[in-house]
Parts: sequence; C-alpha cells; structure tokens
Amino acid sequence: MSDLPPLERVLIVAPHPDDDVISAGGVIQRAIAAGGEVRVLFLTNGESNPWPQRAQLRKWRITTADREGWAALRAKEAVAGLQLLGAPGDCAHFLRFPDQQLSSMARADDGAVRTAIENHARDFRPTLAVVPSVFDFHSDHRAAAYFSHRAIETQVIATYVVHGHVPPERTRFSIQLTETEQQKKRDAIGEHATQLLLSRERFLAYARATEHFYIPEADVMRVESALHEQVDKVRHAAYAIVNAARYRARR
Repeated sequence: MSDLPPLERVLIVAPHPDDDVISAGGVIQRAIAAGGEVRVLFLTNGESNPWPQRAQLRKWRITTADREGWAALRAKEAVAGLQLLGAPGDCAHFLRFPDQQLSSMARADDGAVRTAIENHARDFRPTLAVVPSVFDFHSDHRAAAYFSHRAIETQVIATYVVHGHVPPERTRFSIQLTETEQQKKRDAIGEHATQLLLSRERFLAYARATEHFYIPEADVMRVESALHEQVDKVRHAAYAIVNAARYRARR
C-alpha cells in the first residue's frame, strides 16, 4: 500500500450524482483543505431511477419530462453535496450520457464517453484520478471503469467500489477520516434527498470512517456481455439489501 498521492488536482469520475461523495468525500475534503483543485465528471444524471420517482411523484408512469426534471434535481443535489464538502459548485461537470446505458455503449464501442473523459483529463491534468472499479456490481460503474481506463493515464488512477468488494491485495491507499470529516461526508450524502427517499439506511451506511482506493485495473478490464450485466443486477440488489441490514444492526 502506497502513501496518499498528490492532491493538487483531483479528478473524480462518478457514474451518477452521489457516487462522488460516497466514494471520495474524504479525499475531496483533504484536497480542498490542502489548497488543491477538484473536478467531478458526472457521466449520467441518474434519471432512470423509477421507484423513488414513483414514490415522490405519486404516479406509476414516468414520462420523459419526469425524467428530465429528476435529472435536474439530482444535479442540484450533487452541487449542494460538493459545496458542503468545501468544493466550488463549478467543479461539477454533467456529461448527460444515458443512465443505465453505459454498458450498452461500451458493447457498441461508442467512443463518446471515452472522448469526453479524455478531454477533461487533458484539460485538467490530474495528479490523482479517482474512477470506478470493474469489481463493482453496478453495470454503469463497470462501464465507467472501462471508459476511464481507456481515457486517463494509468499512473494517476485509483479505483473505488460502491457496490461490492475489491480484493484487499489490490489496495493502493486508504484514508482514515476524522470525526469532523466523516460527519461532513454523511451530511453531503444527506444532500441527495432523492436517493434517501426509499433507501435512507443504505445510503447513510456509506459514510464510513475509512475510504479505500485500489490500483488501476487494466489487467482485469473487459467489456461485459448483456447476460453478465443482467446477472450482476441481481447481485447489486442483494448487496443493497445486505448493506442496509448491516447499517441497522450497527445502530
């Protein structure tokens, strides 16, 4: 395990609004406190989120206009969460690729996502790029890992997992949050009210005292099949249930 990399310019790739503060709320605080810069790329706005939408809107059929409104709401939540951690609102960049479709884009060899990340990386020149892991159970995260590894120089990459586990021997570095940092991270997650609507316990469980980051994953990178994507949707759902139960047990 290596020391904490330089935090002068931290680039975070988030498949959805909330993945940034969940995965790297502590790193964001450390970078800002050290006088560094942070840039967050939200690949999607998380607009395909039907069950919370149905609960909040009190309707079964979700229209295109509903999804657009939800996307705008989630973008506002993302900016508020980053600002609570001390990052400027304009560090957030919303690329607006289709939610839940990143794996399909990877299978189609669609270069738009890679090009967008590559352009930001070239402009920002990150000293650390925090990107999703291929070990994550969520298909958008695995596809984001694939695109990120193709777009960013490997030596600055550290990966994170939100839904699942990475083999511990792949750990690159970890940071232990202070009580203040952990509470700020919890508060930043709390800004994502749309996600807490039906999954409050599960989301607040992500405000752990330690953040783990892993070595680049070019050695295990792949474009997954449609079948594998469907299988891991079940694994993702099961992981979410277990994670919420563990949070309840700790309280």
